[in-house]
Amino acid sequence: MAVPSTNVKFSDIWSEANGTYSTGILSLNTMSFFSYFAGPNGSNSQADNNWGQGEGSGANRILGTSAKTTLIQVGDFDGLTYFYDNSTFQVTLAATNNLLPPGGFPPPPPGANDVNINVELWDSSFSYQYISGGGSAAENGGTFGPNSISQATGDPIIFRGYWKVSISGMPPFFTGGTADLSINGTSFFTGQAVSTAPGGTTFDSTTYGTADVAAFGGFTGLYFDVTVN
Repeated sequence: MAVPSTNVKFSDIWSEANGTYSTGILSLNTMSFFSYFAGPNGSNSQADNNWGQGEGSGANRILGTSAKTTLIQVGDFDGLTYFYDNSTFQVTLAATNNLLPPGGFPPPPPGANDVNINVELWDSSFSYQYISGGGSAAENGGTFGPNSISQATGDPIIFRGYWKVSISGMPPFFTGGTADLSINGTSFFTGQAVSTAPGGTTFDSTTYGTADVAAFGGFTGLYFDVTVN
């Protein structure tokens, strides 16, 4: 569901972020200012999920809101959706593994050059994770996805992706490789080395840049496309 597009009430704004409203005094300034990560799934300094227009200059605000601390209006929230639904809004991972099976004698076990790819989304300070998901891309031209890594309920649509992408193989048989990443069709890196060590290599938006939620691949969200060579 979404906040109604007309005749919006304070309770509509609260309910979109928290569920069915019952009773109590609601503050538009509180709901607007604090972010999701100040609520029960973050620092818990606030009792409720909120919209993040003001806290941290709006760095963790919900998609469709603007960064501001004054002149807050009920109309700022008309028609907005708070959580991913995997029908209109989705975070997606697609992966391609171009590595060949390693050679040698005796031959390595099956899956020696499989890669595991995991995508995580965090708040802007990398203190609170709110989405994590991924899988394996089979050796010798295997693929994974495109698959949803967001849940159909409960994952907030933070307007900007502060991300980590981890890529690893199965030591000691993994021969390593390089990785390319695009998000929503924009390249963020190419040819970056993937370590053969346990845990592989983790790339993040602090080094390579953030990605804003946008329409791509049939959804509005973040579409991670990873290739390992």
